Amino acid sequence: MNKTEIKQLFLQGLLAMLILILPAVLLFVFPALVLSLWLTGLIILIFMKRQNPEIIESKRYQIVQRLLYFQIISWAFAFFYLPTMIIIAPVIPIVMLILGLNKQRRENPKFIKWAKFVGFQLFNIVLLFVLFHFFPNIGGEEGLFALSIITLFNGATAALYLKVEPRIRRDKRMISLLIMIVMIIVTTITRFPQYGGTTIFGG
Repeated sequence: MNKTEIKQLFLQGLLAMLILILPAVLLFVFPALVLSLWLTGLIILIFMKRQNPEIIESKRYQIVQRLLYFQIISWAFAFFYLPTMIIIAPVIPIVMLILGLNKQRRENPKFIKWAKFVGFQLFNIVLLFVLFHFFPNIGGEEGLFALSIITLFNGATAALYLKVEPRIRRDKRMISLLIMIVMIIVTTITRFPQYGGTTIFGG
């Protein structure tokens, strides 16, 4: 990657962080409003695409669409224990599965990338549930918040990996994928919260 690509990646990361922060307060104060805003955004994007199919080539449209999806997926899995998110989190992989039934869509590089992102999120949350089964002593709200931080961090790592994946040589992609999975496992295990602010390994 050259300096220009690194700069663009850095700016996209800052924008993604801003997008994640925006609904933070509303998510806890009035989660129904956040859900309504997400659904409204999705409906607007769908109608814009139907009225003008060529709009999908617009960079602005693509950015709004990408960041909206990124926000929904990241927050749904990060705060899966909230009532509103409990509804959304299981729906996301189901929707991806249904959309994937269409062969043309399955072969779409953008859909493949989103499917991989959801896959990483699912792997992370399954790992959290497994750890919770063996180490159930999570310290209340602080513990649940720590799970959210773990998920957001792993989600950001997954997003970064998917950004650079096309630049990885094909014969090295399996190794890079394994490294990515190991990174998620290590992060989740080492930061999994217990009572008293400690982790599984007492950190």
